[in-house]
Amino acid sequence: MKSDKYISLLNQLKQSDESALRQLYMEYYDILFRFAIHLINNPMQSGEIVSDVFFNLWQNRNKLPEIGNLESYLYKSVKNTALHYAAKEKNMQRNEKLSLAIEYIHDDEDPENILITNELNHMLTKAIESLPDKCRIIFKLVCEDGLRYKEIADILDISVKTIDAQMKIARLKIEKILGNTLRLTSK
Repeated sequence: MKSDKYISLLNQLKQSDESALRQLYMEYYDILFRFAIHLINNPMQSGEIVSDVFFNLWQNRNKLPEIGNLESYLYKSVKNTALHYAAKEKNMQRNEKLSLAIEYIHDDEDPENILITNELNHMLTKAIESLPDKCRIIFKLVCEDGLRYKEIADILDISVKTIDAQMKIARLKIEKILGNTLRLTSK
Protein backbone atom coordinates (compact mmCIF):
# COMPACT_ATOMS: atom_id res chain seq x y z
CA MET A 1 0.00 0.00 0.00
CA LYS A 2 1.31 3.41 -1.01
CA SER A 3 0.59 5.14 2.32
CA ASP A 4 2.46 2.44 4.30
CA LYS A 5 5.51 3.12 2.14
CA TYR A 6 5.36 6.85 2.92
CA ILE A 7 4.75 6.30 6.61
CA SER A 8 7.87 4.16 6.62
CA LEU A 9 9.83 6.83 4.71
CA LEU A 10 8.68 9.55 7.11
CA ASN A 11 9.73 7.44 10.08
CA GLN A 12 13.13 6.90 8.46
CA LEU A 13 13.35 10.64 7.80
CA LYS A 14 12.64 11.38 11.46
CA GLN A 15 15.54 9.05 12.27
CA SER A 16 17.83 11.21 10.06
CA ASP A 17 17.98 8.69 7.23
CA GLU A 18 19.18 10.69 4.23
CA SER A 19 18.24 7.92 1.82
CA ALA A 20 14.58 8.42 2.78
CA LEU A 21 14.86 12.10 1.89
CA ARG A 22 16.52 11.24 -1.44
CA GLN A 23 13.79 8.77 -2.23
CA LEU A 24 11.04 11.30 -1.49
CA TYR A 25 12.92 13.94 -3.48
CA MET A 26 13.31 11.68 -6.51
CA GLU A 27 9.68 10.62 -6.41
CA TYR A 28 8.08 14.04 -5.89
CA TYR A 29 10.44 16.62 -7.35
CA ASP A 30 9.01 16.64 -10.90
CA ILE A 31 5.35 16.87 -9.96
CA LEU A 32 6.01 19.51 -7.31
CA PHE A 33 8.18 21.45 -9.76
CA ARG A 34 5.35 21.51 -12.33
CA PHE A 35 2.92 22.58 -9.62
CA ALA A 36 5.20 25.44 -8.57
CA ILE A 37 5.51 26.59 -12.21
CA HIS A 38 1.71 26.73 -12.43
CA LEU A 39 1.67 28.91 -9.32
CA ILE A 40 4.42 31.39 -10.14
CA ASN A 41 5.30 30.85 -13.81
CA ASN A 42 9.03 31.00 -13.12
CA PRO A 43 10.97 27.77 -13.76
CA MET A 44 14.17 28.86 -12.03
CA GLN A 45 12.39 29.98 -8.88
CA SER A 46 10.10 26.93 -9.00
CA GLY A 47 13.14 24.67 -8.67
CA GLU A 48 14.33 26.70 -5.69
CA ILE A 49 10.90 26.52 -4.08
CA VAL A 50 10.73 22.72 -4.35
CA SER A 51 14.29 22.38 -3.10
CA ASP A 52 13.47 24.70 -0.17
CA VAL A 53 10.47 22.52 0.72
CA PHE A 54 12.67 19.42 0.86
CA PHE A 55 15.40 21.31 2.71
CA ASN A 56 12.85 22.45 5.31
CA LEU A 57 11.48 18.92 5.53
CA TRP A 58 14.99 17.71 6.37
CA GLN A 59 15.76 20.59 8.75
CA ASN A 60 12.52 20.02 10.65
CA ARG A 61 12.53 16.22 10.51
CA ASN A 62 12.58 15.96 14.30
CA LYS A 63 9.57 18.23 14.62
CA LEU A 64 7.46 16.79 11.82
CA PRO A 65 3.79 16.62 12.72
CA GLU A 66 1.81 13.49 12.10
CA ILE A 67 1.33 13.63 8.35
CA GLY A 68 -1.68 11.68 7.24
CA ASN A 69 -1.26 12.42 3.55
CA LEU A 70 2.32 13.09 2.53
CA GLU A 71 1.45 14.18 -0.99
CA SER A 72 -1.05 16.75 0.29
CA TYR A 73 1.50 17.98 2.84
CA LEU A 74 4.14 18.48 0.12
CA TYR A 75 1.71 20.27 -2.21
CA LYS A 76 0.62 22.61 0.59
CA SER A 77 4.25 23.29 1.49
CA VAL A 78 5.04 24.18 -2.13
CA LYS A 79 1.95 26.38 -2.33
CA ASN A 80 2.83 28.25 0.88
CA THR A 81 6.46 28.68 -0.17
CA ALA A 82 5.36 29.92 -3.60
CA LEU A 83 2.95 32.42 -2.02
CA HIS A 84 5.75 33.65 0.21
CA TYR A 85 7.98 33.99 -2.85
CA ALA A 86 5.28 35.92 -4.73
CA ALA A 87 4.80 38.32 -1.82
CA LYS A 88 8.55 38.81 -1.51
CA GLU A 89 8.82 39.38 -5.26
CA LYS A 90 6.10 42.03 -5.04
CA ASN A 91 7.99 43.73 -2.20
CA MET A 92 11.22 43.64 -4.22
CA GLN A 93 9.44 45.28 -7.15
CA ARG A 94 8.21 48.01 -4.83
CA ASN A 95 11.80 48.48 -3.59
CA GLU A 96 13.00 48.79 -7.18
CA LYS A 97 10.30 51.36 -7.94
CA LEU A 98 11.38 53.30 -4.87
CA SER A 99 14.98 53.23 -6.06
CA LEU A 100 13.98 54.29 -9.55
CA ALA A 101 11.93 57.15 -8.17
CA ILE A 102 15.07 58.81 -6.81
CA GLU A 103 17.34 58.08 -9.75
CA TYR A 104 17.85 60.85 -12.23
CA ILE A 105 19.66 60.72 -15.51
CA HIS A 106 22.93 62.08 -14.28
CA ASP A 107 24.42 64.70 -16.58
CA ASP A 108 27.72 65.88 -15.11
CA GLU A 109 27.52 69.03 -17.17
CA ASP A 110 24.15 70.10 -15.79
CA PRO A 111 24.57 71.58 -12.29
CA GLU A 112 20.80 71.56 -11.72
CA ASN A 113 20.57 67.76 -12.21
CA ILE A 114 23.58 67.25 -9.93
CA LEU A 115 21.97 69.42 -7.26
CA ILE A 116 18.61 67.63 -7.54
CA THR A 117 20.25 64.20 -7.44
CA ASN A 118 22.31 65.15 -4.38
CA GLU A 119 19.23 66.59 -2.70
CA LEU A 120 17.22 63.41 -3.33
CA ASN A 121 20.06 61.21 -2.08
CA HIS A 122 20.27 63.36 1.04
CA MET A 123 16.49 63.08 1.55
CA LEU A 124 16.63 59.31 1.10
CA THR A 125 19.46 59.00 3.62
CA LYS A 126 17.53 61.18 6.05
CA ALA A 127 14.36 59.12 5.51
CA ILE A 128 16.23 55.87 6.17
CA GLU A 129 17.90 57.28 9.26
CA SER A 130 14.50 58.38 10.61
CA LEU A 131 13.27 54.77 10.69
CA PRO A 132 13.08 53.00 14.04
CA ASP A 133 16.30 51.11 14.85
CA LYS A 134 15.10 47.58 14.08
CA CYS A 135 13.32 48.73 10.93
CA ARG A 136 16.38 50.67 9.71
CA ILE A 137 18.73 47.74 10.32
CA ILE A 138 16.48 45.34 8.43
CA PHE A 139 16.00 47.83 5.58
CA LYS A 140 19.74 48.31 5.21
CA LEU A 141 20.45 44.57 5.32
CA VAL A 142 17.92 43.99 2.54
CA CYS A 143 18.53 47.03 0.33
CA GLU A 144 22.18 47.84 0.88
CA ASP A 145 23.65 44.45 1.68
CA GLY A 146 21.30 42.45 -0.55
CA LEU A 147 20.63 39.76 2.05
CA ARG A 148 17.61 37.48 1.75
CA TYR A 149 14.89 37.58 4.37
CA LYS A 150 15.81 34.09 5.62
CA GLU A 151 19.45 35.09 6.06
CA ILE A 152 18.44 38.18 8.02
CA ALA A 153 16.04 36.12 10.14
CA ASP A 154 18.91 33.81 11.07
CA ILE A 155 21.27 36.71 11.80
CA LEU A 156 18.81 38.69 13.94
CA ASP A 157 17.06 35.64 15.41
CA ILE A 158 13.62 36.85 14.32
CA SER A 159 10.98 35.43 12.00
CA VAL A 160 10.78 36.07 8.27
CA LYS A 161 7.27 37.49 8.88
CA THR A 162 8.77 40.11 11.20
CA ILE A 163 11.23 41.10 8.49
CA ASP A 164 8.44 41.33 5.94
CA ALA A 165 6.38 43.53 8.29
CA GLN A 166 9.37 45.79 9.07
CA MET A 167 10.14 46.19 5.34
CA LYS A 168 6.53 47.23 4.67
CA ILE A 169 6.77 49.83 7.44
CA ALA A 170 10.09 51.10 6.08
CA ARG A 171 8.79 51.38 2.52
CA LEU A 172 5.64 53.20 3.56
CA LYS A 173 7.55 55.71 5.70
CA ILE A 174 10.21 56.31 3.04
CA GLU A 175 7.62 56.58 0.26
CA LYS A 176 5.68 59.08 2.35
CA ILE A 177 8.75 61.24 2.95
CA LEU A 178 10.10 60.98 -0.59
CA GLY A 179 6.66 61.20 -2.13
CA ASN A 180 6.25 64.72 -0.76
CA THR A 181 9.74 65.65 -1.93
CA LEU A 182 9.25 64.19 -5.40
CA ARG A 183 5.95 66.03 -5.81
CA LEU A 184 7.68 69.27 -4.85
CA THR A 185 10.61 68.75 -7.21
CA SER A 186 8.42 67.74 -10.15
CA LYS A 187 6.42 70.99 -10.13
